[in-house]
Amino acid sequence: VARSDTSTYPATSGSPQSKKKETPKGPRKPPKIAKSTHWRLTQEQIDACKVAVHDHYERVMRTIKARNLFFELADGFDVLRERGRGRYDMELPVFDTPKFDFLTDPSKAAWLPVVRKILGDDAVLVHKGAFLSLPGSDTQIYHQDGVHLNNKIQKACYAVNVFIPLVDLDMSNGPTEFCLGTHYLGYEHYAKDMCHTPTPKAGTPIIFDYRLGHRGLGNTSSESRPIVYLTYTPASKKFTDSVNFSRKRYKRLGELVEKPLSRRDRALKREREV
Repeated sequence: VARSDTSTYPATSGSPQSKKKETPKGPRKPPKIAKSTHWRLTQEQIDACKVAVHDHYERVMRTIKARNLFFELADGFDVLRERGRGRYDMELPVFDTPKFDFLTDPSKAAWLPVVRKILGDDAVLVHKGAFLSLPGSDTQIYHQDGVHLNNKIQKACYAVNVFIPLVDLDMSNGPTEFCLGTHYLGYEHYAKDMCHTPTPKAGTPIIFDYRLGHRGLGNTSSESRPIVYLTYTPASKKFTDSVNFSRKRYKRLGELVEKPLSRRDRALKREREV
């Protein structure tokens, strides 16, 4: 946070008051987020992602209930993991279909020019998914997604996350709090006075260093808060995250249980079959 405090000293006889300006300390305060129509998702894309995220969550939870896998949920599945009470990290197979190539196709991802400015022209997508924070969810534990690959000297950014909220963020629905400067070697610890919590409009990407400390805040609103996330790294770095992205750690859920047809839908189906 940029500081420009001044200290006022008592006036003495025959001399005016003097003021001393402190040297700014710490990282600069982030600029206000400007409304953009260029680097962001369109409303149609936002709606498609939002439907996909909620549909995936409902299908997974329906499957868990049908197979009585509530105890296993604590350990996580390949397509859904708990990240604290009421918080879910999900991998959506539908994101690999042509309908969602605006997320995965390098020629269509609106934010990729910015990512390439950070990582280089060979930046590639290595992971994608969605976070869903339900009403009443807890504040997440402060963490960094990646560690320093060199513990002796500060190295350049080797990966970035792109968070894209699918609803307008405000302080009630659990936005992400970032601790500024924690991607620097030796400054990884949480410091409340260095925190910044952006609240952009739906579809606006938040791009940050993979090493930057952050946490999702609790959702005190009455609506869920879905976010799409994408992780990029330079192809030349050959970086892989065997901790966050390893499916071997989680039980395979298998084919998801579909929603049962209603009485009306069953009747319509029979009519079409006749």
